[in-house]
Amino acid sequence: MALGLLLIAFVGVSVISIIGLALLYLLKKERAKAGVFYFLSIWGMAVAVISAMSTPSNRMSQQLIAWGFGILSAAGLMVHLKGSSASSRMTAYVLVTVSVIGGVLKMFIF
Repeated sequence: MALGLLLIAFVGVSVISIIGLALLYLLKKERAKAGVFYFLSIWGMAVAVISAMSTPSNRMSQQLIAWGFGILSAAGLMVHLKGSSASSRMTAYVLVTVSVIGGVLKMFIF
């Protein structure tokens, strides 16, 4: 029963992450792309919090790795808010992408 719920959670988190990341890079309208970016940055932080809180307290290095993925998402959000050039936006997109993918992999695989 518990493994079935874990599979459902994995599929749900993976589908949300994949669709969000695909939309981030495929959308053409800047307003829609910004909305997806803000959602993904919050999503990356939420995944990092869940991953860090579900790791046992005696595995401090694994918790720090999980928090690091959340910090990457926050850094991407700050770069996006402070920078106005296309290169700063792309840097922010890459930071959030690494945060979401790394957070999901950390949560379910490592």
